Amino acid sequence: MPIYMDISRIDRRVVITAHGHITAEEIAANTKELIEANVPHFGKIIDVTLSKSDLTKEQVERIAALLRGQPGDRSRGPVAFVIDPKREGFANAFAEVTKGDRPVMLFHTIHAARQWLDTHPRV
Repeated sequence: MPIYMDISRIDRRVVITAHGHITAEEIAANTKELIEANVPHFGKIIDVTLSKSDLTKEQVERIAALLRGQPGDRSRGPVAFVIDPKREGFANAFAEVTKGDRPVMLFHTIHAARQWLDTHPRV
């Protein structure tokens, strides 16, 4: 699977890295794994600089709905996407669809993404 996930419970951070062409099924499987890990309040860095996908806006909306969970669920942590500035993709669509749900920012380096996450309190 070209999606790798590392959960650090001590740091309260999840780092997800994607490589190559990512399918809707792979993203759905990773989303399910993330939900089962019960870490919605952790900050997340999602590095998609070396990947691409063909997801539609509707598919991205379904993924966002899965991650929202039920009304009254625990708060969701901030998401820092590391993207290739030369192209738009999943990260841009996810940021647009989840605007107002939680802090979501797009970065060009993992260093900048980490710095931004460090400014958010860890719950």
